[in-house]
Amino acid sequence: MLRPTGWTRFREWVLVWVCGGMLGALAADAAIGSYDVGISPIKPILFTLASVFMCIGVSLVNKPRVCLAVLGVALLPAVRLFDAAVLRRFDSSYQDQIAMDLMRMMLVLIAMVAVFSTEKWQKTALWAAVCAMLLTTGSEIYEMLGFAKFSSIPGRYAGFNSHPNFPPVLLCEMLGIIFALSKSFRFNCLMIAVAVPGVALTYGRSGMLVLALLCGTYVLLNARRNFGFLMIVTAIAIPLLGIGAAVLQNSTQHGVMKDKNTADRLEAIYNLDFDKLKSPERVKDLNDAWEEAMKKPIFGHGTGVSGTLYAPHNEYVSIWLEMGIPGLVLFAGTWLWLVMRSVLTGGKAGYLLFALLAFTPVGQGRIEVPHFSLAMVAAACILWPKRYQLTLRSLKAAPQGDSAFTPPHPQPLSRQG
Repeated sequence: MLRPTGWTRFREWVLVWVCGGMLGALAADAAIGSYDVGISPIKPILFTLASVFMCIGVSLVNKPRVCLAVLGVALLPAVRLFDAAVLRRFDSSYQDQIAMDLMRMMLVLIAMVAVFSTEKWQKTALWAAVCAMLLTTGSEIYEMLGFAKFSSIPGRYAGFNSHPNFPPVLLCEMLGIIFALSKSFRFNCLMIAVAVPGVALTYGRSGMLVLALLCGTYVLLNARRNFGFLMIVTAIAIPLLGIGAAVLQNSTQHGVMKDKNTADRLEAIYNLDFDKLKSPERVKDLNDAWEEAMKKPIFGHGTGVSGTLYAPHNEYVSIWLEMGIPGLVLFAGTWLWLVMRSVLTGGKAGYLLFALLAFTPVGQGRIEVPHFSLAMVAAACILWPKRYQLTLRSLKAAPQGDSAFTPPHPQPLSRQG
């Protein structure tokens, strides 16, 4: 067996650690968040373009082999970009910005597909997921300590993502990637420990519920083979959870004043009160978006209307509102395609698909964020491991005056005496 050369080791190292780190930073919105608060002088668009060109360039020298299934998950983003940039069925003062954001996401998606087409894609995806989790939870703790202000909602912490609804989604999706690619139960438990404070600091009700179901199922299904380790972890985790609960409770107090929003959210999570877990404002937003979708149910109002004029907090209604029945069929069909493949392969990438699907009834706009694309491309590559190498072949032209087919030379007959 041939040993890898120094050049081979170097380009693989750059692919895994540099490109993987860039994808993780893109998924965590680290460039945008740090630039908005004045921590980083690098403009987000420059970081995005540098990351895209770096990832594509490094992937090309690592002999990529394409997973054709990623074309399926890239179809809906491509259609939405065409709708927003070319058809422009929804016309507003924000439309140019919407088209630019979708173009940026398409470039990031292409870079992810390029990196995940290489031989070391699993290691790269694993590092990207870990990096995104560390940046997200770390930036939330940084904000909680008072060093920066990222969150757009008072009383809740968001880190680089700026909106506290996004970190729980990101952390659960990245955990799904880690559970699918890492076989180390101890390492995965460590990443669960990274995710818990990241979700808790957002005071996200649906986020805590999805995280509990995701991690609880994973731990229970692996408990028998790791019983001793789990006993040690439990003994350490219980007092830490108590301290964390006290910190969260104290964070709802601002002097003698109490933040009712975060206090009610915390109480609903502690008591698992499903009535309080519901949000009356979101119910009204959903009803308004549904009524508007029914005005143009066939082709929708155009990409961009959801999130600009309406906020349904439901991805199915959001897609229907924008792209009508064809977009809804494409969106739901993608999920059915992935789930059926997972079932047929014995539950492969099951945790990742659960993390992706669990937020569809209570979220919107995930198609426009890098961490969703990272998780979707990873899911496609895990479920369809077969790769295809694209090569260009040319036929040599025959000399002038000669036929393209040359018959074999006749062999001389032997003379018999």
